[in-house]
Amino acid sequence: MKEKILIIEDDPLIRNELKTLLQSNGYETVAPENFSDVIDRIKAEQPHLILLDIKLPGTSGFSLCTEVRTFSEVPIIFVTSCNTDMDELNSIMLGGDAFITKPYNTAILLA
Repeated sequence: MKEKILIIEDDPLIRNELKTLLQSNGYETVAPENFSDVIDRIKAEQPHLILLDIKLPGTSGFSLCTEVRTFSEVPIIFVTSCNTDMDELNSIMLGGDAFITKPYNTAILLA
């Protein structure tokens, strides 16, 4: 059985890149585009790992993480462009297992 990773990301480009990368490395991926029922999806899919964005339409990754922790210990990695120390602290304090960030425009860093 393949390990299942649930990608909760609202940016279609990032979501699809993550799916492609993970699937090409042998993982099963689930990547909902509607976040209104994401808690039900987590319960139904029972993923081995959740990749979670902080800023989502209608909710936040922080609140989703808090809710997931009421019923599951699945590892949660925040993957986000939010890169303040407070974002990282909140993600860990609310039950996240890791925090990965990337700058909005990496071309600026290379110039």
